[in-house]
Amino acid sequence: METIDYEVRGQIGYLTLRRPERLNAISHEMLRELRQFFDDRHRDYPTRVIIVTGAGRGFCAGLDLKAGPEQGNWQPNVGPIQNSYTFQEDIAELVIKMRRCPQPIIAAVNGPATGGGLSIAIASDMRIGTENARFACSFLNLGLSGCDVGSSYHLPKLIGASWSADMIYSGRIVDSAEAKEIGLLNRIVPQEDLIATCTKIAEGWIARSSPMGLRLSKEVLNETVTGVSMENALKLENRNQILAGATADSTESRSAWAEKRDPVWRDH
Repeated sequence: METIDYEVRGQIGYLTLRRPERLNAISHEMLRELRQFFDDRHRDYPTRVIIVTGAGRGFCAGLDLKAGPEQGNWQPNVGPIQNSYTFQEDIAELVIKMRRCPQPIIAAVNGPATGGGLSIAIASDMRIGTENARFACSFLNLGLSGCDVGSSYHLPKLIGASWSADMIYSGRIVDSAEAKEIGLLNRIVPQEDLIATCTKIAEGWIARSSPMGLRLSKEVLNETVTGVSMENALKLENRNQILAGATADSTESRSAWAEKRDPVWRDH
């Protein structure tokens, strides 16, 4: 992979966007690699949590607007409108792939997360940032519609309609302190502690939850956030409880609780 790095340590996967000279802006090659990366996680059951961050001083500056014609067309042998629309569909589909990814995703926001970078951060399950974290939804400032790559969907669910309108209509930069205040960041930690903090959170999830239980929890949370009815949410919860409760890991969990020890998960 040319634009992303991936390392697995134990049951945690560490994804790093690696175009630091461009604040990890999304090129055609990076989009191809990210789409394939999240497709590959679909049956990657040994990996239980993904942590995504950026190399250098940025998280992700969105689409690389300075990328030259050497990238070529995204979709060959079609006209310019068709090419642009296909690219738009495929970059938008990235956040669908992230939400369908069975592993919870923690965004370790080490610097600016703007445009499509904001979309990657808010499509994650949790956001831990440093004082250098910055967020902006500045599409309107570029003469475009103010919403892109899922921002009109995920942002109001995280921070509400009013704060979303503020960010989208103004395109202004939201610093880490304000992001924490409005619910865009879960925590702010020192730069040097960012990955260690995310790792500790992931290890806690892994230790306290069975593999199937964690996957099903992300699935049902994802479905209910999309706005299903209470009845359908309850049906999903009921199904998941019976499925998870019938596993050997569920029996092990109850035994460990009774014996006052940590459970040993086997994904059985």
